[in-house]
Amino acid sequence: MSILAVSDERHQSLKRFRRNAWKAIALCAVVRLADTALGLGFIEPTHTLAAKEIPAGPVAQECNP
Repeated sequence: MSILAVSDERHQSLKRFRRNAWKAIALCAVVRLADTALGLGFIEPTHTLAAKEIPAGPVAQECNP
């Protein structure tokens, strides 16, 4: 008997949870891809930090007159 042994009922419960979790992940991916491909606008686009203009703080303004 192993330390990680679980009952058959618990095994089936975990198996069902994993299957449903992967289904949810796949559904989210399909919705995201469909939204992007069709331009539906359901999901707000995420912008990377490199695309944002970061204002200079007061210390940077003092060093660069």
